Amino acid sequence: MTMGRAIALLLLSGLITVVGAILVFARINSGLVDSSIDSRSSGARVGENAATPAGNTNTSRTGVSATLTAVVGSVTALAANTTADLTPVPATPGTGSSGTVGVGQSVDLDGSRFSVIQVADPEPSGFFKPSAGNRLVAIEVSQQALTKRTSFNFTQFKLRDSDDREYSWAITNSEPKFGTGTLQPGKMAKGWISFQVPAGATLDVLIFQAFGRPAVPIVSLR
Repeated sequence: MTMGRAIALLLLSGLITVVGAILVFARINSGLVDSSIDSRSSGARVGENAATPAGNTNTSRTGVSATLTAVVGSVTALAANTTADLTPVPATPGTGSSGTVGVGQSVDLDGSRFSVIQVADPEPSGFFKPSAGNRLVAIEVSQQALTKRTSFNFTQFKLRDSDDREYSWAITNSEPKFGTGTLQPGKMAKGWISFQVPAGATLDVLIFQAFGRPAVPIVSLR
């Protein structure tokens, strides 16, 4: 078993445990659903297209279970794709600060070409809500394989704020979601990734970290 596969299986095991606890909680408390979804602001957006929330006002336990089952499926795909080939390619800086590019520009790294298409800050209201004192930020990301088969995975992205605090992914309300899988050369994956950040945090940069490799800031969000 490779180190990457072992790490992925460990992540899968941990998430299944967490999802099981959430399902138990969902059976006794339907508070995951925001009853004010239709009346709340959709939030500011940066980019040419509007974020599409996937909010669900149905409070049925079946809906909660289906959504969380989809999360488990995504992490299972992560375990299956950790052996995909990644081709080291030096980052190609654009006009962003500290060697990063700006929203709408592309940067080449680890055999892929990345770009941030738009940012929804805050993310439009939906089924999943931020905890008290926080907000959800949704980022639409694209990844294109360049010369070799390349894996893509939403868990490889992190968000950093102006105070150098980093945040990993949160379950997104926006569609289509940036998922997991394998790209053949020339093929592209595109979708939304969400992050929960403090209400007063200022966004700084989107970070990409291929499995077993150093984290690299790729897109400036200032």
